[in-house]
Amino acid sequence: MIMAGRQSVAELPLRDALAPQEDEPAGSAWFWGPEDQLGRLNLQTPERVRAAAAHIRSGKVIPLNIPFDAPSPPCFGRQTFQHRIVRLDGHAFDEIYELNPQTGSQWDGFRHFGHVASGYFYNKTTAADIQGPQATSRCGVHAWAEHGIVGRGLLLDFARYAEHNNIMPTMYENYSISFETLVEVGKMQGLDLRRKEDGGDIEAGDILLVRTGFMKHCRSISEEERAVHHLAEPKFGPEDGQRYIGVGQSEEMLDFLHNSYFSAVAADNPAFEAWPSHESYYLHEHLLALWGVPIGELWDLERLAEACATEKCWTFMLTSAPNNVTV
Repeated sequence: MIMAGRQSVAELPLRDALAPQEDEPAGSAWFWGPEDQLGRLNLQTPERVRAAAAHIRSGKVIPLNIPFDAPSPPCFGRQTFQHRIVRLDGHAFDEIYELNPQTGSQWDGFRHFGHVASGYFYNKTTAADIQGPQATSRCGVHAWAEHGIVGRGLLLDFARYAEHNNIMPTMYENYSISFETLVEVGKMQGLDLRRKEDGGDIEAGDILLVRTGFMKHCRSISEEERAVHHLAEPKFGPEDGQRYIGVGQSEEMLDFLHNSYFSAVAADNPAFEAWPSHESYYLHEHLLALWGVPIGELWDLERLAEACATEKCWTFMLTSAPNNVTV
């Protein structure tokens, strides 16, 4: 077992060398101790945070959030954002928000999506831990908020690569961005997607961002056009009416996402991965439940992509403050 405080690359097993305990599902990497709630955020050590700070060059600050009321309507038929202004006594106002945090720029927490076959969420968290008379705050996002998210971000701009190569991906279909394509995106940007230990540019603890082009397209069409797709019936399976471009499911992609030891991943689309899955599993199961990798979705990567292309540099310091909600 690898306990918190020991995160050297030499101690981190590759995916084909994972050895779960007898009562843990195959492919699980719950090796930071039975009480761990951070998963691979444990990789964001003080040493790696200091190294990430060295990537501050221009000093430019680029927010990655979309507005609370976007996209409109929300994907997956979720609740729309409600905003009320209440006048207080004479000289003051309160603003009241009512929202589902899954509708906009977000982190998927460890309680969001479990491993389907075993029923476990990250680190043996169960549905009974999340809801019901025995519910606890185990593996809630408050643990991330108390820790913070800081690291070296790395952007792979598939949308720019597709435009450069006259590729026309379909945003509202489960268009799959393959691992091989991500390798080519990296090459166009001057990045080698192998681990640093193998001669590449990926460092343990990096935060991977993938720009699919979804957000740019979503903004370019009318609300009526968005509604056709965002309000389609969700069915959680091949016939799911909710269909979105994303990172593809494959053994090669699983190896890449696991063995790179990203501390988190994120994209500008609704699910990070292509939705619905092309395989019998979802990347959500592996990233969240089996490995403890936070997933960011619906991030605004447009300005970041422009800045990276202008400066010809695709790495940067990234900070994030998850919602501090004890549940």
